[in-house]
Amino acid sequence: MAHLPMFPLGLVAFPGSVIPLRLFEPRYLKLHEDLVAGDGEFGIVLIERGVAEAGGGEHFEVGSVVRTVATETLDDDTVVLVAVGTERLRVNRWLPDDPYPIADVERIPGPGVGTDTEEIVDGCRGRLTKVLALASELGADIGELEPALSDDPVAAIYEMARMAPIQELDQQRILESDDASEAAAILHDELAGVITMLELQLGGD
Repeated sequence: MAHLPMFPLGLVAFPGSVIPLRLFEPRYLKLHEDLVAGDGEFGIVLIERGVAEAGGGEHFEVGSVVRTVATETLDDDTVVLVAVGTERLRVNRWLPDDPYPIADVERIPGPGVGTDTEEIVDGCRGRLTKVLALASELGADIGELEPALSDDPVAAIYEMARMAPIQELDQQRILESDDASEAAAILHDELAGVITMLELQLGGD
C-alpha cells in the first residue's frame, strides 16, 4: 500500500484516458504544487454520491492512477492540468485531508484476457461504429465514424467505453472488472441499448 493524493470526480478515469482538469480551490492548487515538485502521480475515483471530498461523500473503491503530463497557470491564478491514466487502483482507506484528499491505495493489474475476449471486443467495435453512424444521422458532430482503436484488447475496451454514450456507473463496472471478456460483454450489452435508443429516435423523426 502507498499514500496517494486523490481527486474524486464525477467521471470514470480509465488507464489510457486523457483527463483535463481546471483547478481553482486552494486545496487543489496546493495539490498542483506538490505534483509539480514530486512525481506528478495522483488518483481519480468516481464519486458515488455526495460532494467531491473525502469524508464528505461516498466514492467507489476502484479508480485509476494518473500521471500529470502538462500544467498551465492562467491569468486568474487557476491551473489547467492534463493527466493520463496509467493503471488501476483500489482504495483501502481514506486518510484525513492534508489539505487535499489522500488515501492508502494499492495498484491492481489490468484484467485477464480470455480466449473469447477478442471476439467480444470485435463485436463491440461493430456496435460502436453503428452507434456513431446513427448519432451522425441524428445530427451529432461525431468526427471519425470508424475511430482507430488499440490492437490491445483491454486498451480497446477502455477506449470504446470512453467514447460510448453510456452511464458512468456502467463505465465503472467495466473498470472494476478483473476479466476482460466480462468487461467487453458489459460494453457490448450497453452498446446494444444505445443502438436501440438511437434507432427509436430516428424512427420518430
